Amino acid sequence: MNRTMIAFLAATGLLLGACGGDDGSSDDSTGTTAAAAAETTDSSAASAAESSTTESSTTEAATASTAAATTAASTGATTTTSAATAAGPVAVTLKEWSLEAPATLQAGSVTFDVANGGEFPHEFAVMKGTYETLAKTDIGAVIETELPAGTVIDRTDRIESGSNATLTVDLAAGQYVLLCNIAVGPNSHAGKGQVLNITVS
Repeated sequence: MNRTMIAFLAATGLLLGACGGDDGSSDDSTGTTAAAAAETTDSSAASAAESSTTESSTTEAATASTAAATTAASTGATTTTSAATAAGPVAVTLKEWSLEAPATLQAGSVTFDVANGGEFPHEFAVMKGTYETLAKTDIGAVIETELPAGTVIDRTDRIESGSNATLTVDLAAGQYVLLCNIAVGPNSHAGKGQVLNITVS
């Protein structure tokens, strides 16, 4: 084989080798670029899904929190109303010669449940002011005809021994006196002690 032929074959081999290297390099580069693009797409999709999930969770949590607050407020309102209703009538006991009842009350509509635990008939009256400031006779009976208009809030009929009566009145904040204002001859039930000053607030 002469030198010219050898040179030709060598050149041809180098040329083919160079072409083969270019093809392989191009294929590898294209695959790498496609893989990178796919990875970027997958990453973006994952980020979007994660963002959507986080936003959904936050919205659900906010909704649940608002619902819980509303329920608590409603429960709280319901609980307050029940407590006020459960207070019920104010117990009053009349005896010779005393009047037993709470000395302080809340303003508003008040129902008195009055029991006559004594031996004689008694009445139950509610008046503005204090017993000490009201016009009275020498034996301690309140002179109702000398009182300013509106001083006598209301009263029950006479309550027989062992019986009960109820009286509902609207009381604003202030001082009041509960009493039995029956007076017979020289005897005044209020003068003997059937009186109680109370405070309404």
